[in-house]
Amino acid sequence: MLINVTILLLCALVPGLFILGNATFSETKIRYFLVFAGAYLFSVTVIHLIPDIFMSGEDPFNLGLYILIGFFIQKILENFSNGVEHGHTHIHTRVPVTYLLIALVLHSFLEGSILTDSLHSNHSPDSVYSHGSSPKILLGIVMHKIPASLALMALLVAQLKNKYKAFGLLFIFAISSPLGLITSEYFSHSNLLPEKYLIIFFAVVAGSFLQISTTIFIESDPHHKLNWKKFSVSLLGAAAAVLAQLMI
Repeated sequence: MLINVTILLLCALVPGLFILGNATFSETKIRYFLVFAGAYLFSVTVIHLIPDIFMSGEDPFNLGLYILIGFFIQKILENFSNGVEHGHTHIHTRVPVTYLLIALVLHSFLEGSILTDSLHSNHSPDSVYSHGSSPKILLGIVMHKIPASLALMALLVAQLKNKYKAFGLLFIFAISSPLGLITSEYFSHSNLLPEKYLIIFFAVVAGSFLQISTTIFIESDPHHKLNWKKFSVSLLGAAAAVLAQLMI
């Protein structure tokens, strides 16, 4: 768990420090990375996370309902985060920093919590889902968090005009995913909550992942015309998720 916590922390802090070094942030420079990350996150959610949740033995209808709830919760959070979690930033638009940070911290906490492997304890040893989620999901979270951190820091520096305050807020954002993982591990290894409630929680997070990844897809092609370069990058992202599922 310590390795995962460290990776989650650094993947949010290091890109922010890059912006602090007077580097400029441009969405166009990382658009293909965003497409790849979105395709990977969507694919790993569909082929690993959601099947994993349905293998828990809970009622499929209820699990599907919680996934839907997670999808729309993330849509509400996006209204306050201004799309920063997708790597988008509107530097010249005034954004309430408090609401922005609360939305991003909550989202980040949720995505960190999904990294616990306790969900796999009841899977058969020969199942493709018995090896744990951490490496596969962690990779998707890292790729998703890097542009989010860049966008957040660029927005904070432009709006606050104070690099120290901006970095302080970035640090709060950075520790939220590790805290989510630690909290999830604590509850999953204690008897404070039945496993049923943890599975419900994971289903909500899966819905959140679906919303984020599909939004990245939609925003990457606003004119609804197939861009073959972006489509090829999407296929590579999906293929990477399939390989991760089979090999990791």
